[in-house]
Amino acid sequence: MASRTRAMSRGEAATRQRHAHAFLDAADLVLELGDDAGISDIGNTIGSLAVLAGIAAGDAICGATLGRRAAGESHAEAVTLLRQSEPGKRLAPTLSRLIDSKTEVQNAATILTEARARDLLKAAHRLVDGMDAILRAT
Repeated sequence: MASRTRAMSRGEAATRQRHAHAFLDAADLVLELGDDAGISDIGNTIGSLAVLAGIAAGDAICGATLGRRAAGESHAEAVTLLRQSEPGKRLAPTLSRLIDSKTEVQNAATILTEARARDLLKAAHRLVDGMDAILRAT
């Protein structure tokens, strides 16, 4: 099946950049305040938000550097497209790792450990930081 993409303007890339930051900020807040706020399954919540931040960051990078984003059924297509972006290519393995964890954190009947959630959050921070650097340079 051929990969589908959708055109993306610089303004839309900036919107996805803001989304990435919002998801990442929410994950950081859940890590810091989740227990006090009575949030159950903190690990899964943080992991889910980290995945969403990564997907949004990948979209922003592709939109800013390629003028398009993945629009297919599979999030793996976003990784393939990110590899086509010279500045984004080095971040593709991080996005792939986050996407590969999507089922684990969002659909599985298991509780994600705090250590695993922190690992995914660290990966999301790496991707969002990379996104910011790329968007500043373009």
